[in-house]
Amino acid sequence: PMSGAGYSFLLFEIVCVVLLTASLLHHYGNWRRQQLVVTGVTFLAWQFCFLIVFILPTDINCTFYEDCLMSNVSGLEANGTSAPACREPWNHIPRAFLVSFWRVIYWSCQFLTWIFLPIMQSYAKAGEFNVLGKVKASLVDNALYYSTYLLIFAICFIYVATRPDIHIDFAQLRVIGITASNTWGLVLIVLFLGYGLVELPRTVWSAGCPGESLKRAYFRLAKVNSELIEHQEELEDLAAEAVQLAECVPGPEHPLAANARTVAELAESSGYCGGRDAGLGRGKPTASSIAAARRRLNEDEDGGGLTAKRLVKLHCQLKKAIGLEQRSRCLLQEAYASAAFLEDIESNRGSRLHFFRRGEGDFDSESGGLLRRLLGPGVEFYWKCHARSWLLRGAACFLLAASGLMLWCECTFFIKWPVLTPLALLVQAGRGALSVQLICLLAIGYLCACTYFTVFRLKLFNYFRLVPNHQTDENSLIFSGMLFCRLTPPLCLNFLGLVHLDSHLASGLKAQTAYTQLMGHLDLVAIISNGVNLYFPIAILLLALASYFRLGSRLLHCLGVQQFISSDDELTSDLLEEGRLLLRRERARRSRGAPAAAARLAAC
Repeated sequence: PMSGAGYSFLLFEIVCVVLLTASLLHHYGNWRRQQLVVTGVTFLAWQFCFLIVFILPTDINCTFYEDCLMSNVSGLEANGTSAPACREPWNHIPRAFLVSFWRVIYWSCQFLTWIFLPIMQSYAKAGEFNVLGKVKASLVDNALYYSTYLLIFAICFIYVATRPDIHIDFAQLRVIGITASNTWGLVLIVLFLGYGLVELPRTVWSAGCPGESLKRAYFRLAKVNSELIEHQEELEDLAAEAVQLAECVPGPEHPLAANARTVAELAESSGYCGGRDAGLGRGKPTASSIAAARRRLNEDEDGGGLTAKRLVKLHCQLKKAIGLEQRSRCLLQEAYASAAFLEDIESNRGSRLHFFRRGEGDFDSESGGLLRRLLGPGVEFYWKCHARSWLLRGAACFLLAASGLMLWCECTFFIKWPVLTPLALLVQAGRGALSVQLICLLAIGYLCACTYFTVFRLKLFNYFRLVPNHQTDENSLIFSGMLFCRLTPPLCLNFLGLVHLDSHLASGLKAQTAYTQLMGHLDLVAIISNGVNLYFPIAILLLALASYFRLGSRLLHCLGVQQFISSDDELTSDLLEEGRLLLRRERARRSRGAPAAAARLAAC
């Protein structure tokens, strides 16, 4: 039975996870503005994934205790002598409880990531005007997504069915389904982990170099400003098209009148976004945008008339355009504050006054004002101009060492003897100790941090992005919950292989974790297990090398996509100068006491 300490520790971990999830969701989301169901489902998805990360080390500790008991029983039966007594962990949780716990958590994650969240996300983006139409569009939108999973499942099923030594029953089908899901997740993990293990330490190191960070901030400011202008132009054109379609309605009795009115009201709620300068100039569509909308209506494949198909398409485009425009305004506000912060640091580093002076314009009234009042200008100067840089560089060196350790473990975990994985040696040497739980928690947490760091840095996922200060949109929250639930279970299974706690990888381990008992072993499908053992570490290593040399950014730069490569590059230097001028104009605007621009930017 579970001891009182075990219950208390489990309850403590659950409370910690609830508080961590709530604080992160509060930091990124906005429950007052967003739909309650989105906040609730995202909270559940994040909480389930964090529970896996926090509870798995306890499962590992309990497995060592059970392995000790099984070894003692085997020794007694073989030699007739009793071995030293096994020390029960103070937070021991019975296996039956852990298996039931993992079953609830894992299948809840699978339901969310494969069924509920994808349909919910597509439902929110759909342009149809009734529930049945939105559900149908959601299923069609996810058809390719589901077909990839079914293809992997079919391959695994056919392979197992052709093996005479395996009898297919419900338990085998369950393992095949889990294997297919894990295979899907492992492909993404290879992509994300190889990039994150290199880029996360490099990002922290760059943050500790104010001069380099300032150049990147100028570059980002110019890039976000140009993206905002593009989104405003697109939204203005769509709003003009909505106006033209509304004018095509013969009367209120027309069957499409209600749908046309819905689209027109959505366009009006956007403010028509006709500006061309950093979120300024909202108003009605211009004459040029209306003329362009008329040309699109006449050139459209539907003949320019008012049709249900056109309204659905325009409704969907308006939803997406409004979300992109609002997010770009929020990102521009963040880019202004970041560039101003780094510019102030750079201007104060060579000062002989030894107190922090700010440039014109107030950008840090929300976050930096409290720090300024608590520290004072003298302490603030030494912290921002000296201590902060050294602390970030030290943290980057520590993260670099952790990344090197993880890469080595990923490349050697499949070697049973001799054991070359440092994490496995460390965990095996401290069997049952509380320090082992802490080491496992830190290792799993770092793997998750590198993996999820990548998700929101890739341009491929630029539409979905976690933006701090309550500025993340609903689609990005749903997408993050979907990815967390999809990646966390196979990532934790991969970690058990790294520390040789998969009984089919480790030698001499008699017990297996309750997590492995639920998830099964990849060697049921040999073609997948062999592929994971051989190609998984090679792929991660190759992607890490490609990330180190920035091959992806260099390729995109050669194709004309704006990427920060070097300040000596002509395109990059032009964007740096543009960002510097944008910040100078914004500082002058704010110092003149003209808060209109800031107010419009803050209306996220």
